[in-house]
Amino acid sequence: MEIEKAFGMIANKVDTVLAPKGFVKHEVPDTDNEKTVLFTGTLAYSIVYYYDKKRIVLRSCGMVDDEPDNTWKTIATWLYDEEVDGSREAENIGDDFAETIIGPKQVAVQQKKKIKSENGEQNSDPLFFANRMIAYFPDLRDDVAYEKAHYTSFRGITFAETSILPRFLAYIDKEGDKNIQKLSKSLSDLYDAGDLDVKGIITYILLNSIEDDAKYEKITSQFPKETKKIADASRKLRGKNIKPEKPKKPKKYIADTLNKA
Repeated sequence: MEIEKAFGMIANKVDTVLAPKGFVKHEVPDTDNEKTVLFTGTLAYSIVYYYDKKRIVLRSCGMVDDEPDNTWKTIATWLYDEEVDGSREAENIGDDFAETIIGPKQVAVQQKKKIKSENGEQNSDPLFFANRMIAYFPDLRDDVAYEKAHYTSFRGITFAETSILPRFLAYIDKEGDKNIQKLSKSLSDLYDAGDLDVKGIITYILLNSIEDDAKYEKITSQFPKETKKIADASRKLRGKNIKPEKPKKPKKYIADTLNKA
């Protein structure tokens, strides 16, 4: 789905939540790399799509003299690739943005917390990954909602093993090549954008659980060379009992010997 249509769907869902609270929607001119819509009221919210990173974010900041103070903080982030994503993904993003605004601020911040990488960019976390998987497994939405309602922090590894993995294996068993390629592209993008937990979920939990080598090759068909190399290396560790590295004995220095003399 073209980003213009998807962006409009997402903005409309947010507008439906904010308009009753007195927020006003403002159209913002596009730039070469950004598409933006602004909502102002007691606070300012903006939705921004970055063409180069294929990311869409929900941000908020305070207001000064009826204008945003521009101290923007990102409170939700999703990937959206118009070449592979469609209306279902756009609806999921819009629903998530709306729920983030409606929900308690403290909980929303806790759930959307990201880990910064060395270059300062925000990496997607396991909750981000789980939300993204709803596009392929719609009934996963209820599991995500239950997890968020019953646990202070999102248990990414446990959730992946108990909720995502069974659906993932069933999906690759029954879906055709076109849908498998689409999922492969999504996993590749999510691996690239993910934190260490997300990378581990994709390689060790999902990919390493595929018994059939032919199915594994299909699901990794859209991975770039470096990501495929990492996934293949991880797959070689399946079933192996890797012992933790033994702590090295501290080196003895002359000063230590003299002190004991």
